Amino acid sequence: MPAPLTFRRVLGRFATGVTLVTAPGGESLVVNAFMPVSLEPPLAAFSAGGASLTCRRMRRASRLGINVLAASVDDVRVRARPGTDRLAGLDVQLDPCGVPRVATAVAFLLAEIVEEREIGDRTLVTGAVIAAERDASRRPLVLFGGEFGSIAA
Repeated sequence: MPAPLTFRRVLGRFATGVTLVTAPGGESLVVNAFMPVSLEPPLAAFSAGGASLTCRRMRRASRLGINVLAASVDDVRVRARPGTDRLAGLDVQLDPCGVPRVATAVAFLLAEIVEEREIGDRTLVTGAVIAAERDASRRPLVLFGGEFGSIAA
């Protein structure tokens, strides 16, 4: 079994997108552990630290927004810190359910929570996607090797 730091470094060699998961009331989390689960029915999931108080508060909401961040968001490390207003300075609009949506996001998914599961030191949250939109003109923010960057489509 690899040591936690070794495992983290190995996982850092996997490029991943960066999302901002949002809930009514303005609670939000920076999450790079996001994945599509199923096309039919449309399901998506993300995981967050099981000890995260923000995640616990957000899970009380029936609906969450998953905002795939654009490369233009350059202060993600600051936004990810506990206690930070992760929506500060972003152009945010509320959808009809009150879920914050980042106007400059590459993609946005609105999901209803259908399952939560504690796995290891994480909480895996699965949502049924009820709305999905994308903006093909924007480049996504990517995390690789502990550094943020972008890729050309």
